[in-house]
Amino acid sequence: MDRVAVRWFAPLAVAGLVMLPRLASPQFGLLDDGLTLQTGREMMGRWSNTLYLIPETGRFFPAYWLVYSAIVGLVGVRPLAFFTVNVLLLAGLLAVLVRLVRWGGGTRQQAAVAAVLFALCGPTIESFYTLSKAEPLQLTWIGVSLLATAAAAIQAHRARRVGLITLAAAALLFAHATKETSVVLVPISLGWFAIECWSTRERGAGARFAATYVVINVIAAAAFIALRWCYAPLGLAEGTYTRAYTLHPGAVGDALFRISAWLVRDFAFLLPLLAVAGLSLVGGRPAWRRPVLFAGVWMAGWLAVYLPWPATFEYYLLPFAFGAAALAGTVVGESWTSRSRQHSATRRRVAWSVLVAGGSLWLVAIVNAVADARVQLTVDRANADLVDFLAGLPSRSRVVVNTGVNEYLVELPMHLSQIKRRSDIVVEHVTRGPSPGPPSAEVFVVTAEMANKPGPTVRVALNEPDVSHHNAMLSAVLTGGAEPVYRTAQHTHLVDLGIHRLLCHITVRPLTDATYCPSDRGVIGRRTFSYGWQVHRLMRPAADHGEGAT
Repeated sequence: MDRVAVRWFAPLAVAGLVMLPRLASPQFGLLDDGLTLQTGREMMGRWSNTLYLIPETGRFFPAYWLVYSAIVGLVGVRPLAFFTVNVLLLAGLLAVLVRLVRWGGGTRQQAAVAAVLFALCGPTIESFYTLSKAEPLQLTWIGVSLLATAAAAIQAHRARRVGLITLAAAALLFAHATKETSVVLVPISLGWFAIECWSTRERGAGARFAATYVVINVIAAAAFIALRWCYAPLGLAEGTYTRAYTLHPGAVGDALFRISAWLVRDFAFLLPLLAVAGLSLVGGRPAWRRPVLFAGVWMAGWLAVYLPWPATFEYYLLPFAFGAAALAGTVVGESWTSRSRQHSATRRRVAWSVLVAGGSLWLVAIVNAVADARVQLTVDRANADLVDFLAGLPSRSRVVVNTGVNEYLVELPMHLSQIKRRSDIVVEHVTRGPSPGPPSAEVFVVTAEMANKPGPTVRVALNEPDVSHHNAMLSAVLTGGAEPVYRTAQHTHLVDLGIHRLLCHITVRPLTDATYCPSDRGVIGRRTFSYGWQVHRLMRPAADHGEGAT
């Protein structure tokens, strides 16, 4: 009974520890959270409407909206409650990962290593330290489908087996309807089936799992395509968002470089482990083959699905990290066992070399994951402080955002209306200038401040060169006089271990994005990242209150 209690409590404890800084400082972010709150409120009691949301983009992910609408209805506008849900999601994924590693023949130690590696990796930090990300929900549904299929493969009772398979198919359909990239599970499952056909002629539980998962994936993908055909008015090539998904050689080449940079930054510890895993396929124990090959196919699939996409963010790699953790846990556990004196001296030396090299490179990943967490908390605190200040402006004020065109322009009014109940405040972009308003309306100019942003890091809508440009142009925006009414900035000390920048010296085709190959930074750096906002109130002539200055 104690062992069962530990098995259930340990994932929750690990998830709680990882999320503790976020729980101590919970804020909604300016990337999609306002839209999530607004849509969640609108969809409560009208769940079928989730099938018709944002049709012009070409996207179709009703399960995402359905779940977040339920969360909004359950917890309301409470960021701490939202992040508590994230803790539970992370704990659930850790429990699923442990169970899958054990099902694949791994020991408790190997499963524990896998869970720790997944909990502390960069993609996990960004995915769970922010809200409104699809990847945690997507991976949760996939995890449920894997567990249900694995249970069905060893279940002798026909009715229970049918029930588990039905559950797995439903979970996969929800995964597809949470984020469309889940369709990559079809080729992944085919790869697993090919491995089983190649590695053994006996139809055991592994073969039944692989065959069943192929069938379930095909059925779920077909059901998703049918739903999309019925309810999504635009195809992938026609949507304002989805048409960017293309196999143009140049775009794929750039995406390959960006993905490689993220892998070197966050998963360099896999290099020595992959070498050992590769050798195990040649001369190792047959029991190694399934977990190593299954994890390899999974990881390759989740990298390939993002090659046609023009942007690469860290949280995209969350499903990849799930498989990488399973593979790393298996190899680390085996290497730890191989260091004992009952093995040959050569094997012991190899085991120690792998453990030392992998552990050293893992520390690099940990340092970068800590930096990601600090950047995320810093940005969210400053943005939340700005929203708090703007919520106290006079009635019917107009806010001119002096930044580049980005998500903040849409999110700011949503935060003001959904969280602060200030729908009377009008938010505009600086290129348009203040629109005509009532004579009593006050006009406020909001300008960002940022310095020493690391790159790459968690997603921030602003970039440093644009922020510097708009600060330089601030005097022109404030023509006619203005007074500063608000200024604040958050600061955090960062250690940047940019080993991914070594790739910049060996790439054949230079990448234009300075985020990955900056000219002013080395591999190792220590700096203070600062991020904040300043607000000026425009002073208008007393005789002409109805016109706004630009």
